[in-house]
Amino acid sequence: MVRHLKDNKFINKSQHGFMGKRSCLTNLLEFLEYITTQIVVYTVDVIYLDFQKAFDKVPRARLICKLKAHGTSGKY
Repeated sequence: MVRHLKDNKFINKSQHGFMGKRSCLTNLLEFLEYITTQIVVYTVDVIYLDFQKAFDKVPRARLICKLKAHGTSGKY
């Protein structure tokens, strides 16, 4: 499924959640590097949320509908 999402450009290179060798921490580090090298003049507030359990709350039928709408197929 990840290959399908990457091949069809549904996953941006800035996506860190659910990606191998990427996490909230790597995203935060990249963001901090960007902030310190690009926009040092401005004050920036950042909120990071970890939705690790978010998909436990999504109704299965709705998730399958969304997956099919994006062209995935197979046994769910």
